[in-house]
Amino acid sequence: MRNKAEVLMHPVRMKILQALMHDKEEGLSTLEMISIIKDVPQATLYRHIQILMDEDIIKIVKERKVRSVTEKFYALNEGAEKLSQEDWTQLTIKQKLNYVSNYQLALLSQYQNYLNSLDEEERLADLATFSFIDLTLTTNQFMSFEKELNDLMIKYYNMADSSKETETKTIAINIIPKP
Repeated sequence: MRNKAEVLMHPVRMKILQALMHDKEEGLSTLEMISIIKDVPQATLYRHIQILMDEDIIKIVKERKVRSVTEKFYALNEGAEKLSQEDWTQLTIKQKLNYVSNYQLALLSQYQNYLNSLDEEERLADLATFSFIDLTLTTNQFMSFEKELNDLMIKYYNMADSSKETETKTIAINIIPKP
């Protein structure tokens, strides 16, 4: 068994997980992932899908016979794409910095792709937002805030309905304690 943080930290696997987050009920086939993750060669994608399968982070949700080949559809194992507090505390400082760096680079890449997809008129109405705030709270207040924030995110994540005209928005939150 591999270190879960190292499995999740890999940029290709992060892209696979992000693609699967958008289609959590039906899952995605490898061919569908290739059309979403255009900058990763097919053989590389297959290798990283297998690693995620081996580590039980993703699962096969259905199979479809296409001629003589069985096409597999993958989905996330709910919660398996997250690091537990125990996983996080076992990381070295260097591993934590690598994890956060990969996370930030994935966000930067996604934002760059978003901007490049906009025409000139859409760029003027860019809907991306950023905020930065320092909260001064007791430990109990912070734990309450973190739980409420997590509950709110889960509530709206579970509202996703692909049958309606919806748009995906990425919400990324960093919480950094002050030294």
